Amino acid sequence: MAIERASICGRMTLSFHLLIVLVFPPLTAAKHNTTAGGCAIIRPPRDGGIRYRGLTQEQIRSVQVLPVDYEIEYICRGNRVIVGPNVRKCLPNGTWTDLTQRSKCLLQCLRVWTSLENGRVSEWPLGPPVEGTVLQYSCLPGFILVGRNSTHCNKLGQWDSPKPVCHYDRHYTDFHKVSDSMMGK
Repeated sequence: MAIERASICGRMTLSFHLLIVLVFPPLTAAKHNTTAGGCAIIRPPRDGGIRYRGLTQEQIRSVQVLPVDYEIEYICRGNRVIVGPNVRKCLPNGTWTDLTQRSKCLLQCLRVWTSLENGRVSEWPLGPPVEGTVLQYSCLPGFILVGRNSTHCNKLGQWDSPKPVCHYDRHYTDFHKVSDSMMGK
């Protein structure tokens, strides 16, 4: 019985390796012969991982070089979002696309801070509100800003100050009525 199981396991392992060779010939060739072309496996961003399309976990563990035109996708854990390229493709020269641009998994701050009733919000840098994002607030004419005029998304994924509000300025209309009457309007 034990000999029969060993024989079955041996055939299954051989069948699995043949399946890899037939389905992913560039992967197996690249694993053993890096002159065949391809890109070395790269590390995922901190707090993230890589999605290898069409590969099993075992194949991922055994492959050192991926074929030309193969694409990987970065994914982030938890409440983090990818900033920078989220997909990289293996180029014929053995490098990955956009390697000069770093990909990071950063905590995201609440989007509700990125809009302001009766006001404007400018955001830097543009993109999802993540660690390091700075928001600048201003109110429309006739409204006064109550609260800080800026806030920062910190490393905990939280804004460092309460969201301000734009209150109606009751003196605004009186001032404009006086100035308009003085100008003859």
